Amino acid sequence: MIKFFRQIRQNLLIENKTGRYFKYALGEIILVVIGILIALQINNWNEERKANILENKALLALKNEFNQNIERFHFIMKERDSGQVVLRTYFDIITNDTIPIEKKAQANKGAYFGGNWGAQNTVLNGLVNSGAIDNIKNDSLKILLTSWPNLVQNWNSEEVKLEKLIQKMNDYKRTKIRQGIPKPLNEKKGYIYKETIEQFYSRMALIVNDLEYQNFVASEIQNLHHQSIVGGRLIRNYEQIISALNIELKNRNIN
Repeated sequence: MIKFFRQIRQNLLIENKTGRYFKYALGEIILVVIGILIALQINNWNEERKANILENKALLALKNEFNQNIERFHFIMKERDSGQVVLRTYFDIITNDTIPIEKKAQANKGAYFGGNWGAQNTVLNGLVNSGAIDNIKNDSLKILLTSWPNLVQNWNSEEVKLEKLIQKMNDYKRTKIRQGIPKPLNEKKGYIYKETIEQFYSRMALIVNDLEYQNFVASEIQNLHHQSIVGGRLIRNYEQIISALNIELKNRNIN
């Protein structure tokens, strides 16, 4: 093809048709430019197609990651909210001067799941750290995703506060109640306690009326209450993210 065009140019020069030669040369330049533009466009289409494939995979991976995280978080929130209800009832009992001390000592403080959430944000962190999150075209979704780590950090901070509070409360109780010791290795697992249940309640009677202990319980309720607020914000953000992801995946015909 190049040889064919060269032959035409040479024939025009030999025939001394300079005007036609320049017109032809200009046309050839235009064809070359058009060819380059077409090649660039095709390359852009290919790059965009590759970017869309990567974005689709990222969106699916994000949805799976968020669903796994929130499943455990719902369990934790349910446990903490239930614990708060029990603690409020317990607090009302131990701070009520009309209730006999024996009943206060035997009141059930209750227990709830106090473990960490440990959210896994491997996919999201990878997108943020690599800058690939900028490839997500949905600006609303991008804003929601970038706000998520701060909400998780806020929750983690509340969990640390709760852990420290419970540790302080346990340290306080160790100065008031005789602790048990583990059973020997050749026996079944468990603890040996040197007090009868009556002796235990007798010691608890000295604790429940102590202002320091009551304030520990009040602080625990306050912490759980604040966790409910922070957790509520986190869940709302999650619901918005999942809704945006579902819409985006639906628009892309991805299940």
